[in-house]
Amino acid sequence: MANPATRDGYQEFDNEPELPGEVQVENQQIPRRNTVSEDTSLFQDRQPTENSLSPEQAFIHMVKAMLGTGLLSLPLAFKHSGLFLGLILTVLICLICLYCMRQVVFAAHFVCNRNGRDLIDYANIMRGAVEMGPPWIMRKGYFFKQLVNVNMFISQLGFCCVYFVFMADNLEDFFNNNTSIHLSKAVWMLLLLIPMLSICSIRRLSILAPFAMAANVVYVVAVAVVLFFFLSDLRPIDSLPWFGKATDLPLFFGTVMFAFEGVAVIMPIENRMQSPHSFIAWNGVLNSSCLVVLAIFSVTGFYGYLSLGNDVKDTATLNLPMTPFYQTIKLMFVACIMISYPLQFYVPMERIEKWITRKISADKQTFYIYFARYTGVLLTCAIAELIPHLALFISLIGAFSGASMALLFPPLIELLTSYAKNELTSGLWAKNILLLGFAIVGFTTGTYSALVEIAKTFSG
Repeated sequence: MANPATRDGYQEFDNEPELPGEVQVENQQIPRRNTVSEDTSLFQDRQPTENSLSPEQAFIHMVKAMLGTGLLSLPLAFKHSGLFLGLILTVLICLICLYCMRQVVFAAHFVCNRNGRDLIDYANIMRGAVEMGPPWIMRKGYFFKQLVNVNMFISQLGFCCVYFVFMADNLEDFFNNNTSIHLSKAVWMLLLLIPMLSICSIRRLSILAPFAMAANVVYVVAVAVVLFFFLSDLRPIDSLPWFGKATDLPLFFGTVMFAFEGVAVIMPIENRMQSPHSFIAWNGVLNSSCLVVLAIFSVTGFYGYLSLGNDVKDTATLNLPMTPFYQTIKLMFVACIMISYPLQFYVPMERIEKWITRKISADKQTFYIYFARYTGVLLTCAIAELIPHLALFISLIGAFSGASMALLFPPLIELLTSYAKNELTSGLWAKNILLLGFAIVGFTTGTYSALVEIAKTFSG
């Protein structure tokens, strides 16, 4: 185990305040230069460390991070949108998310280059962009940094809460239907704490890579079996609506945004690549992993709804036949989600560990780091106990935090960094305002619709 005091973590800015509100932005003129928006000359190779990831390892982590429980709720999302509208919107949303993620990565390297840093996280990308912006906003960098951090914490810990519900739902369903063991969902969550606490003791992504690889293989096999089940019993295409009601589209949006859940993991993975150019190249890790995930999303949502129709449940595994072969698929998915949990959990814990290494003496850091990790696991389990329905909370978390992280912040970051480069054009303004409009509409309608449905559930 690496000494926490020498851990390969993120680099902060020199003017990092000790307490909230102590923002210290020097009133200096930032030199500007004309650069190409996608200037890959900024992507210089890094020195290898024990935490470095190869392109293959990074691809594995990216795919695994974006293929979680949300995938199995896509057939339900297509029920909200209609068969073909769902397919069109899934492709559109995923491509927009990919573009926005590229905005963040390019901005990260520009900010690092300006500040003489090598590594940076999402929140400090926002902070750096704001502090390079116009005078009226440049002193608000610390505020925007914490705004991103809050959204990131809600998003990632929300994913982890849903993972507990998903695993407990499937374990309860499996054992109730196939054995004499009948335990409640709450008891299954408590039993899951044992393996989850053990897995979350692992702090290095490079150590998780072999497990992620094995989980990817199992996940692909399990998804293939589920798709085979879908394809073996398809309804006529004209038996289902091609276009759903407009009032149901916000729930569709939230579910898809939840499914595309690897956004906050991008920078931790990119930061640990020895060759960052391999991450952002046209055939690199980011594009390749996102297009693979998009293909899986589209096929699962389209054929899942075409097979299950209006009988589709919160997660497609609960619709599988009661045969031993199909029932074991539930256990395979549970095992895969156990590996996804620490990947999502890693992001907020990275922020907490960095704070600990800055504020706590070296001899006490290990204790506080593991205390924070175990407390985080217990907290997500406790919140999961309160979740009544998986689908509604998936939609809420996706619309609220997922849309903010993936769609709302990246255009703002690009506008600010383009200002610093003297590259603000009418075309760039139009493009990013369009992206912001799409994000705001999805965020507000998706969050509102999910909250209304949750309130109906509690009141009913």
